[in-house]
Amino acid sequence: MGFGVLFGIGLPWTPWRAPYTNFKWKKETAEKLQKDINDILPTAETGLKKFKVLTIGTHGHGKSSLINTLASISVGEKTTVCNAAPMDENVTTHYRTFDFLGHLGNCVLGDICGPLPTAKDIQPMLDDIKAILKGNIKSGYKFDPKKSISEQDDYFKESPKFSDRTHCVIIVIDSLQAYELPPSYVLNMEKIMKTINELNIPVIAVLTKADLLSEHVEYSIASIFRCRKIQKSVDDTAKQLKLPAPKVFPLVNFEAMDSFTWKESIPVLITLKSFLRMAQQHSRNADEVKKE
Repeated sequence: MGFGVLFGIGLPWTPWRAPYTNFKWKKETAEKLQKDINDILPTAETGLKKFKVLTIGTHGHGKSSLINTLASISVGEKTTVCNAAPMDENVTTHYRTFDFLGHLGNCVLGDICGPLPTAKDIQPMLDDIKAILKGNIKSGYKFDPKKSISEQDDYFKESPKFSDRTHCVIIVIDSLQAYELPPSYVLNMEKIMKTINELNIPVIAVLTKADLLSEHVEYSIASIFRCRKIQKSVDDTAKQLKLPAPKVFPLVNFEAMDSFTWKESIPVLITLKSFLRMAQQHSRNADEVKKE
């Protein structure tokens, strides 16, 4: 390991992002974030028991690993709830939902297979995504690249409840590829973003594998908000997805770790707090519109 990496030489003293005023990388911060997350609950007026969040991303970008990381955070130890795949394989072929135990009992996370970067026709996938966002598809539905779900399908829900609808979307992107996403992939994601925006559902992006992008982060997770490589990856992603940069979150998944501590947890907790807050606000606003 180089001397510069060991002592963080070359990194700016002032972080390019501070989650809040006087932010410090310490155990008390992780504990406060965890408490804040536990306190983000659906309001009684919405009638919801849990927020529903959907993850979208192409295979190999770390989507399933992210879900496992969130599950690990929830129970406080390394755990696995869905299989993760290498870049050249696609494990997720069905729409699945995960009810977390532990701290994230206020959240249901959906997992769907992402569009291939080179796919030319993703209209069936777009139709299925829209149906999932509106609550029309049950967990267990198998995607067909040639056709979208029909109303006669056993997994189609004709009259979804407010709790079946999606309250926030997470777009998952490999930070190593964020610099030069294939044009076809960017075009597909633009179509997906348009579908999400048509339903006025809040969305964030998560950049996985920050430790592989930066050796500073690999050595010290606390460098994640000081590293210029990470900042550029965030800015590039925000520009390509047409999202504000503060809605793009870099983090390190726990997939390759035997265990994790509060230090590795902080970026994940920051991300969790953000999308749960957005889901909470969206559910409130949607409930107000529903009552008008």
